[in-house]
Amino acid sequence: MPLAPRVPAYSVAGSGPLLIYIAGLDGSGQLFFKQTTELTQRYRVVTFTLREERRFSYDDLADDVAAIIDDIGDRRATIVGESFGGTVSLWFALRHGDKVERLVIVNSFPRFRGRARIRAAIWLARLLPFPIIWPWRLASNALGLHLDGVAGPDRRRAHEIMRAVKREGYIRRLELIRDFDVRDRIYEIRTPTIFIAGDKDILIPSVKEADSMAGAMPNAATRIIKGAGHACLLGDRVSLARVIEKWEEELAVGLS
Repeated sequence: MPLAPRVPAYSVAGSGPLLIYIAGLDGSGQLFFKQTTELTQRYRVVTFTLREERRFSYDDLADDVAAIIDDIGDRRATIVGESFGGTVSLWFALRHGDKVERLVIVNSFPRFRGRARIRAAIWLARLLPFPIIWPWRLASNALGLHLDGVAGPDRRRAHEIMRAVKREGYIRRLELIRDFDVRDRIYEIRTPTIFIAGDKDILIPSVKEADSMAGAMPNAATRIIKGAGHACLLGDRVSLARVIEKWEEELAVGLS
């Protein structure tokens, strides 16, 4: 049963059409900092923190995004979801399709294939104190950030953001990933969608997932980023603003 509706605290920067970023497993929205400067030149960019407390569901998270759109006073928004945020974005498109102008999914999946890994991650997160877990997570994240060529200051900033993640929300997001499966519904999403995938993603097979989802949807495209990994939005290989701009130009040509 969904929790009580709410409008999450959110930040808005820039001007133009509405664009909402849905964060990955950290849930904070703060790891989008590398992309906002360019995006705010063309969009009103919204970032927010995902729910952290109680046993929230995908319905709750999707309804929170809808509440932000309503609170701002717009009818629709371009939704950008990264990793776990991509799963929330897909669910939002299924639940609130009338509120989606465009859908941008980065390094995500319709079902997490590493079943043993996700179960082990949940078990460890429940069993061990967070002060023990986080050094291991930061070490694994450091490898991914290095592969994506993330500069030292940006790596340190990312680590500070990740250290602030709350245990309850983190575990619940892992549980939602474990149970998420929209493979038999992905075809229902008719909103123009682009799947962005790094071909060096060591966490999930992003290219395979992007191709699979795009192939099942009527209005979807893919962009494979050579040399990019799971943290590609923190590196210099991806300018989300330019990817979206080029894609929108292609959509406009297709409609003409």
